[in-house]
Amino acid sequence: MKFPREKRESRTVAQPPPEASRRVDGGGPWGPTQFDLPDRNGSNSQAILIVSLVGVVILLVIAGLWALAYFQFT
Repeated sequence: MKFPREKRESRTVAQPPPEASRRVDGGGPWGPTQFDLPDRNGSNSQAILIVSLVGVVILLVIAGLWALAYFQFT
């Protein structure tokens, strides 16, 4: 059984807020978005180092707990 296609008129679903016309900074009419990246002022090597050290510590703790359980229960 086939039904006829429903015809709909096109309409605007949402409009930007009225103050968007005065906005000059980045992000478009809706303001900043999650895709607006910060300016590259420097490197993030310190953050990479901290995350790497935390990861190594977590892996060492897991390995230590595994070794303790292995030798305790065998």
